[in-house]
Parts: sequence; C-alpha cells; structure tokens
Amino acid sequence: MPVPAYATRHPRRLLRDLTFETIRDAIVDGTLTPGERLFEDDLAAWLGVSKTPVKEALARLSAQDLVQIEANRFTRVATADDLDLLDTLELIGVLHGEAVRSLPIAASEGAAQRADRALAVLDAGPTCLGLVEASGAFLELARNPLVRRAAEPLDIRAAFLCRHLAVDWSRASVAGHLGDLGRSFRTRDWPSAADALHRVFRRSSLHDAIMPRPSATPSVTDHSPGADPTPVDPTGTLPRIPAVRR
Repeated sequence: MPVPAYATRHPRRLLRDLTFETIRDAIVDGTLTPGERLFEDDLAAWLGVSKTPVKEALARLSAQDLVQIEANRFTRVATADDLDLLDTLELIGVLHGEAVRSLPIAASEGAAQRADRALAVLDAGPTCLGLVEASGAFLELARNPLVRRAAEPLDIRAAFLCRHLAVDWSRASVAGHLGDLGRSFRTRDWPSAADALHRVFRRSSLHDAIMPRPSATPSVTDHSPGADPTPVDPTGTLPRIPAVRR
C-alpha cells in the first residue's frame, strides 16, 4: 500500500491510566473480589509495572469507593454492601433521570432508540446492571456534560456492586414504578420517564428488594480475634490477567 506522507498520530495512553483501568476492571468484573487484600508489590509484579502507578491507581480507586485504604493497616477491594448499593442507585436515578429530562428535540431519534433498548431490558425481566446500563445510555444525549461526568464513577461502582448483589424487581415497592417507566418510554414522554427513573432507583423503593446474588461464592475469611474481615487467598497468588504494556 502507498505509505502516507505523514505519520498518523494516536493518543498516547499514560501508564498510570492503563494501570488504573486494568485494576478497576479487575474489580468490576470480579477477578478481584470484595474484601480481597491488595499489596502494591504483588500488583506491580502482576501487571509488569513499577509500584508508583499502582500506588496512584489505588488512591484513585479509593476516591471512587472501589478500594478501601486504612493507613498502616490494609488496602483491600471494597465490600459489596446493600446500603452502598442503595446510596449508589439513588444518585444514579437522579443523574440518569436528569439526562432523560433534558433531552433536546434534536436528539429525539437517538432517544427513541435508547428507549426501545430499555424497553427490551424491562420486557426480558430487568437486572440491576441491565437497568443501570439501559438508563445510562441516555447520558450521551444529556445537555449538561457535568451530568455525564458525575454519573460515570457511580455507574462503574454500580457495575461492581451489581455483580455481587441483586434486586428483586417483583417487589410491590418497585414493580409499579417499573410499569410507569415502561409506559413513559413507549409514549416517549421524557419528563414522565425521568420521574419514573427517579422513583425506580429511590432508596425507599429498593430498601427491601436487595439481596445477595445466588451465584456469589462466599469468601474464605479469617475470623480470628482482632483480625480484619478480609478474605484469604488460599493459593497465595493473584489471578492472572493481561499485563499492562509499557
């Protein structure tokens, strides 16, 4: 093929960002489990990087509540707590609802496509993560870019929590709101859909509907007196994932 006269420039990814994203994704997809101890030396060897980007990544993940750090005590993956999920989903309902409420007229075609995908999720029997992702698709159309930025870390945290916790959407406290949401999406009534999203994810709607996922495997935990409630890795090694490229 003819060689272009100029080099094609691709955005360079910083090592610290790649390290952050790799550890974050390992937490979200369940490779690293809730409460698992994280050691900088092990993570650095695991990813093939120095300790500096690992330390920075853990600090960023702590700010997003995906990692818990107690100075001179432990660094570990956050726990999957039902109260955390309630807090996270309630804020997601506000932000995703605001994105739907602010839909510009010019975005009507894209909004209708997203509404149809959300209806497919509702008709198939919603899951926690499925509903978060379906409603989060409207963020791309939000007039206020701050809504998108504020929702992103919450959506990632919800993906982590929803891997280990489930919502019983058949509960009376939430089933009616789901029905309102479906009707609003079908009629393209965006203000009503926004209100219904807010009610679906509201703390009072979900308070008694959250439960552990049946597929979740109980962690092996050290219950000796004074021990941190931290799962023990019986193999003594971290699972393998592709190394971060320098």
